[in-house]
Amino acid sequence: MKPSEVPKQFDTIINLGYKNLIVSGCSFTYNKHNSFPSSWPHYLRDFGGFDQVTDLALPGAGNYHIATSMQWHLENNHFDVNDTLVVVMWSGNDRDDEIISHEHLNDYPYKFNYDSTVVSAISGGSAARSKGNLSKDFWNTMQDYKTHKSRAVENYLYISGLYHYLRSNQYKFLFLNYLDVSIPSRTVNFDIGEHLPKNLKSKLNSMVNTKVENIYKWCVKRDMLYKDNFHPSSDGHLHWTREILLPFLSNCKL
Repeated sequence: MKPSEVPKQFDTIINLGYKNLIVSGCSFTYNKHNSFPSSWPHYLRDFGGFDQVTDLALPGAGNYHIATSMQWHLENNHFDVNDTLVVVMWSGNDRDDEIISHEHLNDYPYKFNYDSTVVSAISGGSAARSKGNLSKDFWNTMQDYKTHKSRAVENYLYISGLYHYLRSNQYKFLFLNYLDVSIPSRTVNFDIGEHLPKNLKSKLNSMVNTKVENIYKWCVKRDMLYKDNFHPSSDGHLHWTREILLPFLSNCKL
């Protein structure tokens, strides 16, 4: 995965002191345009004075893809940890991903390549309207074997695993959630903390930052959602980055 070729559009507001911004997430992170910024990572690149951003996100991705794509990318490339900031926006706990051989993909246009033949397959979520490149027959079979409790265990391990990987390699990083499960949304996402032992719930809350106001909740309150009444609009991404994310990063010690 190469750094984004989307040209810079905005001047630096606060130079955060990093060269490389590396992100992973779902459609709340993915920049859907090839020629101009439309989501928070590219706005943060511009406003925060980064030289480049690498976006590993996929629309419809779950937390397995988010964790594995980030670790794979960092393992296969050399980055100076003093010049690099990692930001992860975790996705729905109802979503399933797999790492598969490329010939089993459908025509879903978004994919992440681990190499020339190995790719991420994503379900897009457990809502019937969701789409992805993971076979629905395969996905439907998995639903018979999973519960909220089992999903809480696996998603906790995805988050915890990447957290400790980044810490052990001395990266500066920030973990965020893509939405606030306490307010209505067009998903069937749920709070995994309700299904974890108390000590692990406490650890989860220490790993995923809640001091940064969630982009979904922030945009709902300001009527800055896209026309699907779910995704933040481009203006929502821009203003949230400039007014919430950038000031937080400039005033915190990661």
